[in-house]
Amino acid sequence: MQWFDKKVKKPIDLFSHPVWFVLRDEDIDCPCLDPVSRQPDPACRICLGTGRKISLARVKAAHQNNKISIRGTGMGYGEIDIVNVYYTHAKTSIRNGDIVVDGEDVDIVKDVYYEHSDEQKTVYWRIETTPYRKNREGFKKLLASILEEAGYGG
Repeated sequence: MQWFDKKVKKPIDLFSHPVWFVLRDEDIDCPCLDPVSRQPDPACRICLGTGRKISLARVKAAHQNNKISIRGTGMGYGEIDIVNVYYTHAKTSIRNGDIVVDGEDVDIVKDVYYEHSDEQKTVYWRIETTPYRKNREGFKKLLASILEEAGYGG
């Protein structure tokens, strides 16, 4: 169903713009992680305060604002607000807990859905996020300075 896959990708291409994915490696701790408290240094330039080895990926993604509030008991959480949804068909290894930076928006990934076609190929990724609340301004400044040093600043 290649014709269908192309039709699905078309609006994603039309509304896509560059965003940054901060991909965390859960298997590798950053040297800034305190061995006793397991708290990372929020000013660490290696991990951006996440406490994990990170990699940065610049990806084109379409952005949709949503405001969904889910409340429930017995579901393992009291309330969750899904504020933004990103769509991309770039191959990505983004997972729950990773960070999406879109201009002034900094969001943490809550769910990633690999949307398939009838041929069971991944056609696009749907990434649901909530606002990143932990040291948000410090995180943005740190990331901006690192990107500027790497030649992406402006």
